[in-house]
Amino acid sequence: MAEAKNDGKTTEHNPLLGLDIPRLEHEMEVYHQWMDERADDAYQIAESVRSLGYDYRDHVEIPRAADLAGRTEKLLVEHLQGYEVAEDIRVMLDEHDRETTSIMMAQSVARGFREQGYDLQTAIDVGLRVGLAILTEAVLVAPLEGISEVRLLNNVDGSQFVSVHFAGPIRAAGGTAQALAVLIADMIRRELNVGHYQPTDPEVERVKEEFGLYRGNLQYRPSPNEIDEIVRACPVMINGESTERIECAGYGRVRNIDEARIRGGVLLVIGEGMCLKAPKIQKHTERLKVPGWDFISKFASRGKEKQTEEGEVFKSRKVPPITKFMKDIIAGRPVFGGPLQAGGFRLRYGRARPSGLAAASTNPASMLALDDFITIGTQMKIERPGKACAITPSDETDGPWVVLDDGRFARFDDAPSFARVRGKVKQIWDNGELVIGYGEFMENNKNLVPAGYCTDWWASDLIEGLTHSDDVETFVSILGGNRSDWPEGCPGIHPSEAEDGDAQYHVRRRWHQKLRNTTVDWEAAKTISRRFATSLPPPHNPWFLDLPLEWLPPVLTMFAEAVIEPIGVVSHSVQPLADDVQTFPMPHVQQLRIAGGVRGWDANKLEELQPETTPELDQVSPPGLPLRPEPSVFHSSVPEGWALIQHGMAKATAMILGLPHHHDGDDLVITAGWPAALEGFGFGIEGDQPLRLKDGHKVAYDRLNQLKEAKVILDEERERLSQLEKERATIRIASETGARQRGLGIAETDKVGREAAASIPDEGPKDKQAYLSAQRLEDDHAVDGILPLVRMLSEFRWEHSAPVRVGCRMGRPEKAAPRVMNPRTNALFPIELNGGNQRLLSHAIDKSSIRIQLGRRVCSKCGKESPFLRCHHRSKDDFGEGRAGEACEGSTKMTSAKANSRRRGEVQTVRIDTMVEDARIRLGIDRLPNQVKCMKKLSSRDQTPEAIEKGILRAKHDLPVFRDGTVRYDMSDVPVTHFRPREIEVPWKKLHNLGYTHDYLGEPLQDDEQVLEIFPQDFIVAKNAGDFFVRTARYIDELLVRYYKTEPYYNVTKPDDLVGHLICALAPHTSGGVLSRIIGWADCSGGYAHPLFHAAKRRNCDGDEDAIMLLMDGLLNFSREILPANRGGQMDAPLVLTTRLNPTEVDKEALNVDSGWFYERDFYETTLNQPHPKTIAHRMDFVERRLGSIAAVRGYGYTHDCHSIDEGPALSAYKTLETMIDKMNGQLALGHRLRGVDVRTVASSVVRSHFLPDLRGNLNAYGRQKVRCLKCAHSYRRMPLSGKCIQPEKAKGRGLSSVGVAKSEGDLCGGNLALTVSEGAVRKYIKVTRFVMDHYGVDTYTRQNVEWLADSVDSLFNNDRAKQLSLSDFL
Repeated sequence: MAEAKNDGKTTEHNPLLGLDIPRLEHEMEVYHQWMDERADDAYQIAESVRSLGYDYRDHVEIPRAADLAGRTEKLLVEHLQGYEVAEDIRVMLDEHDRETTSIMMAQSVARGFREQGYDLQTAIDVGLRVGLAILTEAVLVAPLEGISEVRLLNNVDGSQFVSVHFAGPIRAAGGTAQALAVLIADMIRRELNVGHYQPTDPEVERVKEEFGLYRGNLQYRPSPNEIDEIVRACPVMINGESTERIECAGYGRVRNIDEARIRGGVLLVIGEGMCLKAPKIQKHTERLKVPGWDFISKFASRGKEKQTEEGEVFKSRKVPPITKFMKDIIAGRPVFGGPLQAGGFRLRYGRARPSGLAAASTNPASMLALDDFITIGTQMKIERPGKACAITPSDETDGPWVVLDDGRFARFDDAPSFARVRGKVKQIWDNGELVIGYGEFMENNKNLVPAGYCTDWWASDLIEGLTHSDDVETFVSILGGNRSDWPEGCPGIHPSEAEDGDAQYHVRRRWHQKLRNTTVDWEAAKTISRRFATSLPPPHNPWFLDLPLEWLPPVLTMFAEAVIEPIGVVSHSVQPLADDVQTFPMPHVQQLRIAGGVRGWDANKLEELQPETTPELDQVSPPGLPLRPEPSVFHSSVPEGWALIQHGMAKATAMILGLPHHHDGDDLVITAGWPAALEGFGFGIEGDQPLRLKDGHKVAYDRLNQLKEAKVILDEERERLSQLEKERATIRIASETGARQRGLGIAETDKVGREAAASIPDEGPKDKQAYLSAQRLEDDHAVDGILPLVRMLSEFRWEHSAPVRVGCRMGRPEKAAPRVMNPRTNALFPIELNGGNQRLLSHAIDKSSIRIQLGRRVCSKCGKESPFLRCHHRSKDDFGEGRAGEACEGSTKMTSAKANSRRRGEVQTVRIDTMVEDARIRLGIDRLPNQVKCMKKLSSRDQTPEAIEKGILRAKHDLPVFRDGTVRYDMSDVPVTHFRPREIEVPWKKLHNLGYTHDYLGEPLQDDEQVLEIFPQDFIVAKNAGDFFVRTARYIDELLVRYYKTEPYYNVTKPDDLVGHLICALAPHTSGGVLSRIIGWADCSGGYAHPLFHAAKRRNCDGDEDAIMLLMDGLLNFSREILPANRGGQMDAPLVLTTRLNPTEVDKEALNVDSGWFYERDFYETTLNQPHPKTIAHRMDFVERRLGSIAAVRGYGYTHDCHSIDEGPALSAYKTLETMIDKMNGQLALGHRLRGVDVRTVASSVVRSHFLPDLRGNLNAYGRQKVRCLKCAHSYRRMPLSGKCIQPEKAKGRGLSSVGVAKSEGDLCGGNLALTVSEGAVRKYIKVTRFVMDHYGVDTYTRQNVEWLADSVDSLFNNDRAKQLSLSDFL
């Protein structure tokens, strides 16, 4: 029976357990109806307004689409030319996955176009774009601009082949879509009977040359052999337009390739697509049995070769460190922990309420401890599982452990308490916990790493033992509470064994939530461990892994001489903390006193910089007891030697184990956790002194001797291998030299060298079994530390409390600010340079008429030329005079002769003064705003400006405009699945009217503290955007009333009035907006929304920011006609609006978001073996396993709560510190206080990556600089012989001078000339760099590099013959 029950607990988990499916479905149905009705209303109003003819088109240009099929059809509306594909896509998606659908639809569309009489090239082009749109969820610009064109070219033998020309925007599609686009093109080619590509040698060599010259970022750079194989075997030509300035010299002019410049799209598709995504291509080519793609299998199997070694093979259990995040450290952005470095963030599995989709959570107190450098929405570059994450709060996690100036060592779990002692913090010993979900490891294809035994694991452990009511009663009696204080039921019964599985699931959920937030005392923890076979939970689980084995003998001696006394006993003097400051863990009923443990401890010693090499202990005098660790076994210096030198044996041991303490005179007083430490070291604590129950010294020395013996074997074998490598290197070099002398190529030379090296056999170790045992012993020691010894000395079960730390550094700061073009613009109206440097409309008006480039248009009413959408010429009165404020306003049509040009505008003269005056009168405003900022020129195809009235009204409300005519606000993407009305500053009654009728438990909404599950398309806006959107709403209302002469729409006066209004959210690299609704405000710089909502924008939450705009603003003001005509111009534009969120049609990353309420015990146990996440996917609860039901979007759970989703610093210190010097000083000062950071490495990296390149660049700029006239600003490469400016003097005033015509008299400017690069610009960072080197230290190479450059600067500017001396030089 027990075995059957255990099997039931590890079988497949049902993710729908405990969900009220009917209620969730009804709520979503009502929600969708609400959204559809409001969207219909907005569209009806916008359509009626646009039909008046005041805009580029007489209809709304943001089409709605409810699904992927609709988006595809509307995104490619200009390519499809009325050909309907939506219904066919829907049918195929019901039967196939998205990739298969894309291939089949591409073939179908190409075949359909061909049948309708279109030429072969057009059919292939449209089919390929449709397939690519389906692959990219039809929200990216890649189907429009990632493929510039498709051509049919000829092979040498005259046969036709398909050439797909990729452009830069194909990068946004991702590697999978890039590679599958090539496969789709091949499938279409086969469908339409087009020949395959037969490359010539120059075409192959051209691609190799481009990879060699390309300086951009590529995730993978294939070798020349790999390039050769791909280009020759690929059935279609991967071609592209030139994107880089660098030209190919060897193979610049090659048939079928237009230009000599590098084609970036080709390199992206081959490197990041064909090579990296080969397994995905192989899956489809094998399933569809596509011939000609056998070559891809080589790349698909790369790195998967099986080892053929015989016998037992050593496999390390170590968690491999990942150092990639430490590259490119940026000045002013601190490192918070090195790879796997003790003191960094401790990994805790879970998904906090405001987390998921690449976001991670930490305690707000940790944000403060890191000097406010991280806050909500700040990006952190992390070691694992992904590259980066956005930070969110969770106060159900451990905060930082710090050392105060009085020596107190404690953990702070609440931000207010830490804020009160912030000025006393001398060292940050541990950053706290970082909560990361299982799904993040799944998404990033990273193996799980061992979990620490936290209260989550303890709760999962314990509920399995509470299978009967007797077990529950026993447990409650151990804690000394009442049964009514605990949830009902027996949580140990698995839902599959209960009569009502849903009800039993909630029993387990409630018990787990209660247990993980319960802290038990030492006696209860022991009893529970014995009774229910759990490990000892925090705070009774010291960080044994961090304590070096070499420290154990003196630590045992120290603890044996300690004194046990009642809590609160003071022998000398103790400075208590303020009453409102709370520290953790809570004190035990007794305390452990180590007499003289901190004698001579000085807080000022913590200011000293750790030397590059730790001094020998006999050369220093550490504070406290005269105890020293044993000599190190595997390291050249004693592990944790610097902590010993700074704090002494007693205090350093307490800190390493995570035992809170304070100083009482020269004594160290440990207040909590010490009973567990003594138990683990084989002591009893029943008397006034620890009682040694087992001989820990013998156990420690036995282990040390075993390790020393293993080290002898390992050193011997490593020396043999080193000698073997030297011999092989010698013969390899000799063989390669001979091969080169014989004229062999690079590949042949490498082959000869490898064969020669392999000719020297490796005989292996003398005793293979002894060597294998030594390897395992060394590895076990690195993984487990002293924990095996603790398990020998104690009767209890012990698990690692902190086996893995996550290294990280600050990435981008959070953002919440209006989207502003550079320079800031109010009106999409060109005035060239007539508006001065700020491009002010008022300056242009002063000139009456201006010459600007606009499209030629003719009025359909009066027949006159007018470059505007509505004729601007004034209507005439009876006397033939123009009426001010009464324009013709006839609609105009484009008549440019440049029909095929990218831009069709021509330079024209425009009476700007009368036009603007008429606009002011029509708007009914008394005067123009002080500053109406316009553009220099338009980059759209027709170059037709928007109505100047819109720009005037935007300026009146101080609103910037984006290039597509909309007003936007950018916010960092932050996920949330649950919220409280109190957190978003909206009364629960208002939320009730928005459809939030029940909380997440199904209880009726009646309180501001109830937890609600957010609807998938609702949005919580950053609070500082409130006033901005109020101004935007007023602008829209005024636009409707004054310009369109209709009724206002918003009628808002304060931010709260915007709650319930619709918005459009858009990511910069996409072309599809997502419909959303404002439901509240969060006092942070992030925009909170459902993970699926962010994924629908083709985003995750790793620190990116996206824009939102009021829906009516987009409907009224957006137009394709005003988008730039250059490549990428359609990116970041709402070409289509998704109105219904479908989890099967969003970015697949969202499908790995955790959706369970807790992890089962077997999950934590499985992580100890570091498996791939897929091996336990059937036992986990994440979104992908919920697809096909309402549970994919509703009914999510979370493992960790927080008091408020906007709890944390208001802004990152990176944004509040003014100068870069201040930021860098803050970065290095913080790094000096962090235990997990080597500040010397950080300082060296900052100097190398910032100061040295700047110094070199300024030196080069000084040597190549121009001279500039101080009068007319003209610059010269060489100084004129006259020593004065020799430019003709410009005429003053109006007339021809306004277009730059000079005087004819021949007068010269004669202005004084000055250098453009000064000595100060070159020297500006030398002093700072030397300060960094002197205070924080850098490596020797970097120091010498800086000194050499500084000497070069001195040599350049100082006069070697004349040296200025001061009086002090003679004293």
